[in-house]
Amino acid sequence: MAFDVAQTIPPQTAAEPRQVTGIEVRCSTSEAEWRELMAAAPTGHLPQDYGFAAGKHASGWPSRRLVLSSGGQPVAFAVVLQFHRAGIKLFNRINRGPILLDATPSDEHVLDVFRAIRHSVGRIWTLPLLIAPALPRTERNVALLREAGYIRRHADSWRSGRIDISVSEEQLWKSFSSTFRNRARAAERAAAQLRVADDAASYEWMIARHIENMKAKNFTAAKPSLLRGLREAAPGNVLVFQLLLAGQPVAGMSVVRFGHIAEYHVGWFGPDGRKVNAGNFLMWNVMREMKRRGVRTFDVGGLRTGDGYTQFKRTMKPVEYELAGEWISL
Repeated sequence: MAFDVAQTIPPQTAAEPRQVTGIEVRCSTSEAEWRELMAAAPTGHLPQDYGFAAGKHASGWPSRRLVLSSGGQPVAFAVVLQFHRAGIKLFNRINRGPILLDATPSDEHVLDVFRAIRHSVGRIWTLPLLIAPALPRTERNVALLREAGYIRRHADSWRSGRIDISVSEEQLWKSFSSTFRNRARAAERAAAQLRVADDAASYEWMIARHIENMKAKNFTAAKPSLLRGLREAAPGNVLVFQLLLAGQPVAGMSVVRFGHIAEYHVGWFGPDGRKVNAGNFLMWNVMREMKRRGVRTFDVGGLRTGDGYTQFKRTMKPVEYELAGEWISL
């Protein structure tokens, strides 16, 4: 089943584009257009992917896709989610967006884009907007967001790291810490085998392990409905990597591709998998496989201060980044 993430747009919103500060804002209903925009983006983020928006729609967040243009050319795009409670629309949400198509935008350009977003989906008559901008956390970007009319809710933000996998395998391998390399080799010596799959049954296996993991460790993360909707909208872009011992899966990871980026999304490591350094084995093979599929950048899927798994991810020496926090527009 495919999800039309634009189906909840009011007719008057979808019918006529709005223009603010030289930026035209319109709704997109084309999956092909959205995927072309993501492929053209210098830096993308998973919550702005077509499939992820479909997954959020399936888990109860109606959504629409906005394309911002100047002079007839797209300059940015954003997935806008809408939160409902008891049938009442409460607020709009943009997570890690909008995505700018200019790799080095001027201050004026950033202001124009965020003012246009605010006017379209962040005023009293459109519902308040909660936004985690896809802007690096710098003093200048904080000042620009305030100048564009946004109010900072808190400074906590998405932090992660990215690895350039467009280099040769040898260069990529050498870029990791010696600890990471030694543990990946240890897994190979333990006769670990790799299985890569994109079928529905393998993904259901991953979802079941994800549910078990959340219960066992008492945390919340992506809902099964989101994960299923994501895969149904983009089955070829969602892969499951399993580590097998004696033919049985003892660890697994799910990776999502969007544009030229792939991001680690869900993982599970059983006791036998942890004994053979499954994380190192799988991460290395994930990057090798995604590189073979034409992906240029691998996102490690989030970093948290004081988290043991974050320390593991840092042994891959990703280039870390942090976004500009949480903001609101009224």
